[in-house]
Amino acid sequence: MSNLVASVKANFPVIHHAIVKHSSIIILIIFFAFILRYFQLNIGLPYLYFWDEPLTASNALQMMKTGDYNPHFFKYGSLMIYLNLLIDQLYRIYLSLTGDLASVKNIRIEADTGWHWTISHPNFYFWNRFLTATMGTATVFVTYLVSRSICNKWTGIISAFFLSVLPIHIIHSGFVTMDAPVALFVSLVVLFSILFIDQKKIIYFILSLICVGFATATKYNSGLTILLPIASLIWISYRDELSHQKFYWLALPCLPAMTFLFIMPYAILDFPTFIKDVLHQINYYKTTGHPGATITPGWDYFSFQIREFYQNIGLTGAILFAIGLAGTISRPALLLILLFPASYLLFMSGMTVNFHRNFIQVYPFIAVFAGIAFYNLQVALEHFYPKLEKSIPIICLAAALILLPRAYDAYQTGWVLHSTRDTRSAVIDTLNAMEDVQKIVFARELRVHERDLNRLKYDYSIHPIELISAEQNEKGTHYILPVEVSQIYTYHHREIQTKQAIIDKLPDAHILQYIENNYIGKNIGKDYIKQNAATMLDVFSTSPSLIIANQIPHEPLHPGTIAFDTCKLSPTGVQINIRNTATLRDGVITTPSYDLAPGKYLFTFQAKKPATPERSQSFIFGEYETSITVKRLSAFREQASIRVSIFANQTLLTQQIFIPPKNFAQMDAFFPLEKNQRVSVQIENLHNTSDHLLPVETTVKQLKIEKADKR
Repeated sequence: MSNLVASVKANFPVIHHAIVKHSSIIILIIFFAFILRYFQLNIGLPYLYFWDEPLTASNALQMMKTGDYNPHFFKYGSLMIYLNLLIDQLYRIYLSLTGDLASVKNIRIEADTGWHWTISHPNFYFWNRFLTATMGTATVFVTYLVSRSICNKWTGIISAFFLSVLPIHIIHSGFVTMDAPVALFVSLVVLFSILFIDQKKIIYFILSLICVGFATATKYNSGLTILLPIASLIWISYRDELSHQKFYWLALPCLPAMTFLFIMPYAILDFPTFIKDVLHQINYYKTTGHPGATITPGWDYFSFQIREFYQNIGLTGAILFAIGLAGTISRPALLLILLFPASYLLFMSGMTVNFHRNFIQVYPFIAVFAGIAFYNLQVALEHFYPKLEKSIPIICLAAALILLPRAYDAYQTGWVLHSTRDTRSAVIDTLNAMEDVQKIVFARELRVHERDLNRLKYDYSIHPIELISAEQNEKGTHYILPVEVSQIYTYHHREIQTKQAIIDKLPDAHILQYIENNYIGKNIGKDYIKQNAATMLDVFSTSPSLIIANQIPHEPLHPGTIAFDTCKLSPTGVQINIRNTATLRDGVITTPSYDLAPGKYLFTFQAKKPATPERSQSFIFGEYETSITVKRLSAFREQASIRVSIFANQTLLTQQIFIPPKNFAQMDAFFPLEKNQRVSVQIENLHNTSDHLLPVETTVKQLKIEKADKR
């Protein structure tokens, strides 16, 4: 241990000095920063409230389940997927030792169900979020080191405290995404670049380049951090004579590239997928855009992001940033700090997708300038009042008066978030406290998590709303329904009308209780935790409002009743969504039951698997134009298939395996009925369990049952 301390002291004197001399203040700030970020870790669980979390967390779990370390996903860098995989492996060992996980096969994710937000074991997400929170907290410490290296210890302390209580950084440090982690690596590039200028030690230059590789392997657009080592090398070369300059300039492109490929070897080993995903992201950000988050590149984009910065740091933060920015006149080193955020904002202004979370990596720079603002105020105070001996305590008191109310608000809001549960979790406690309950029936649309269901002390069943309504009410049965059903996209318009009509007919006399959305957070969750009372059919729901009822209106099934999500099955035909196709996403789907008379019937199923189109991108270099075309081979999909089972009164009549081709094909299944029976159909996506890829999302065009003698 003593050798380690001695090594840090010799090679990293700035870090050693900061830890030793000001340990109590730094530890207090770091601890407080971590607590604020820890409060976010339980948000929503066992339900997800953030769209992109499974892109990292589920991919890591899929690697653990299959042993295939190719992420097969390169729209983001792979570093956080691998780091989360490490956390998952450690937690899996713990679960194995405690007997809570017999096999990784018991972990269910999107690859097992087709539902993007499937999390059978939410604690994996918790510990993945813990990693993100730790990295977000580490960014606070690195911000202290950066600011201290430029000015002094008090500037560093104020900068660190500013970032530690900044709501947008807190909230994004609590999700399994790339934004807070990449801010850490970008901050490290800045720190080591400044130390290289100050100490002229090659180790700092090497570390800055390695961190460029880390940042790029986390989020590609952070590759712009290479500007910082370039600027530091030019600075040193201009002011001092460097020995072995060729090595420095050779290392400049090589070390980040080597680091990137070391972290992401499958960028080469699976180059077609890598380049396809990269081209997709380029096209997505520059051309396609995102529904509800698309803006005109250039000034519109730039001004939009400036407004977002202002809303997140407030008037006080904006004034501090401006005062700190004024310090670049007397401290040219601040130009190095300004280089990345200015270049990054300029680069991103050429995009059309305007997600502000892409700018989380800029906020440590704002915190640095906010800290330097107080240094500038101290210098000004001493200039106008040269006899003033205690300017630093006065400045620190001013900083405390400005930042402590923010810290209190952040703590208060964080505690509320930490204590708030999803309505689907809250309703379980409400039901367990009720008496005279024989059975609970949950609407399938709510997607109540198994962890909550296991806490329920009553028997329960789960059915679609229209099937619940088709059955006769039973005494002592309580029905848990959404207050409102909705969707992000337009696939389910008619389905929503059918479901909502049943809910709207529910008399007030049969409604025992409402379970409302109880999130009351402040600005910390603005735009990031949606206060969404509706139950969404096609994406995750955020604490939807619920109804507990002791009766539900009886609506018999009619021709055209919804079979599942987007399809409508009836004995006389089928009506699908407005696109005239439906996507089979769930692992297993059972249609409603229909009373059919004796006779011979034909079940018809038309479907196809989606063909992967070619992706191409053109690039212009001076007078030359080149293009890249990528086409994914789809041979692996030949093993993917659908099992269709037809039941009569829950007894299997017939079963067939159907392999959808690239174009629509039809499967016919004949079955006889000797008496009146209730018939239903079960459709199940099958895939090779050793295959790392998701089940085929089958496109359904026709699904119907008709009398065979009609043919």
